[in-house]
Amino acid sequence: MELKQSKPYRQDKLLLAFCLAWKCILVTVAALSPGPGYDTSALIHSNPSLYRHAEFERDGYATRIALKLFRWDALYFVAAAQRGQVFEQEWAFSWAYSGVLRMITQLITRNELPSLNSYIWTAVAVSTLMHLSAVMTLFRLLNEMTGNPNGGRVSFVACVLHILSPAGLFLVSSYTESVFASVNFLGMLYYVRARLAASTNKKQTIREDLLLVTSGFLFGLATVARSNGLLSGLIFLFDVAVCVPTALMNRLSRHELRSVLVTCVAGVFVAVGFVFPQYVAYQEYCTTGHGHGITAPWCQRMIPSIYTWVQSKYWNVGLFRYWTLSNIPLFLLAAPMLCLLLQSSVAHLRYSRHNLSGIDGQNTDNKNSDSTQNRVPPDHLPQLALPQLVLAITATTSFHVQIINRISSGYPIWYLSVARWVSASNTRPSDLFSKRSVQIVVRGMIMYAIIQGALFASFLPPA
Repeated sequence: MELKQSKPYRQDKLLLAFCLAWKCILVTVAALSPGPGYDTSALIHSNPSLYRHAEFERDGYATRIALKLFRWDALYFVAAAQRGQVFEQEWAFSWAYSGVLRMITQLITRNELPSLNSYIWTAVAVSTLMHLSAVMTLFRLLNEMTGNPNGGRVSFVACVLHILSPAGLFLVSSYTESVFASVNFLGMLYYVRARLAASTNKKQTIREDLLLVTSGFLFGLATVARSNGLLSGLIFLFDVAVCVPTALMNRLSRHELRSVLVTCVAGVFVAVGFVFPQYVAYQEYCTTGHGHGITAPWCQRMIPSIYTWVQSKYWNVGLFRYWTLSNIPLFLLAAPMLCLLLQSSVAHLRYSRHNLSGIDGQNTDNKNSDSTQNRVPPDHLPQLALPQLVLAITATTSFHVQIINRISSGYPIWYLSVARWVSASNTRPSDLFSKRSVQIVVRGMIMYAIIQGALFASFLPPA
């Protein structure tokens, strides 16, 4: 008995140790990557001297490693943390994240003008801590979803897969992926607990309302960190849509009406997480008198969103714009993850549909059975698969498809599905994901993360 009670603690410690060890491997790969990289923008930002390349070789080891983690979008995040959003295109990157990074760095260094390296290493510390938090939150979330509060093989394996995520070094450097994953997982955890409370209580309680609203608030914070957090609002939209037929027939009970209203409040938080940064930018660029009376073109749009404007103007983001012959290699690079997201989403939807008719073979119509046996387990909620399903579709049609390999790190259902495939005692040769296929998936994730880490440190695509 004591062994079973200590099991979750041991699993927690194992996950933390494995996560730190994996990060050490990735940072070592980055440190061993040659030179400052083919793109000198990071080097110029850190050292404007004409002799920067020679001076780079004489820099301390910590400085050189910091520069190798200062790549691609990290330049925007750190630059905005140093001096705020100056250029229009910088609003494509989380305004809130850069602001928080600035405050934390100034607090740690006790300096109003910290050095560039201070910002980089603070961002690395934040990303690492948030990823550790994401791992622990995912473990608790999957324990709730699988109905195993003491921890189980599936939850443990899924968390290991999250640690080995193809996001790799993006979960270490100055990116928002780890922040998003941690907060998004936490939002799902509170949502699952709210649904679990609803399935065990005949009347809706204040606790259930608070859990649901807290979930919406956390999804809103995730949306502030990354705009794809808006997709988590689909979970609430699904819950409201389910009640529409009943509402049209004017048969909503007080309990159902209250549930719909609370769900709508939770959904509003998600919308605010996306709209508020746009409002801040609107005040900056579009209010009367700014820029000598000249307003930006996006200010005149029906929905004046600086985010969609700069994504379209500077990164050519839009429906089928990425569908060019030159981008075929990037679609091939993203294809394995897209297949995983789509297949695991469909598998979860089928699993939910199958088990809603009867839980683990139990007769839900038995009036003498215990209420805790008849409740609907959280992993039978199909709406949890909707965000990653829509993400995979929009990645294929509307934005830079290769980034799916890193932004998929914040969605739990595909980890859960692959972990189930890994943990399955037997699989038929005709199954889509046989044992051999799962081994290839896991090995591919590890290889991709290591290779991508070396390319990232050398400022080479993909990013």
